[in-house]
Amino acid sequence: MIINKFLFFTIFFSAICVGQNKEKNTIKARLIITSDMGENKKPVDNLKEIKVKEEDKVFFYVKWFNLNKNKYVTSIDILDMDDNYLVQSSKYKFKPKKRTHNTWNSRKFREVIIPEGKIKIRIILDEEVISDKVVNVKYIRN
Repeated sequence: MIINKFLFFTIFFSAICVGQNKEKNTIKARLIITSDMGENKKPVDNLKEIKVKEEDKVFFYVKWFNLNKNKYVTSIDILDMDDNYLVQSSKYKFKPKKRTHNTWNSRKFREVIIPEGKIKIRIILDEEVISDKVVNVKYIRN
């Protein structure tokens, strides 16, 4: 009986500690879609909808939180709403000096590749999906 109580306490206590540590160390990312990068490599705006002319660049700025190792590989996939792959912006390797870090890359928008309408922007870190963001794309025609 004493062994059972000890075993229960050990398993219960371990589960609580692991759950707390796991949540505390979960890597998170915040995506800002911007029309350009300004001074100090910061986004100039935070687009809720992507309105672009054919061949215009859009920047994907990611603020990372709870990083805990020396090297990462990140990429951004653009998918349609049925999770069909449209295009990937280039993979990017980085070495954070702190638990937070900022990365960004850009993508030229061409309607033949990224059609008008809702798309899903997927943030990948070390081949693991970190976040999805749905946004509407509208092409400006002259």
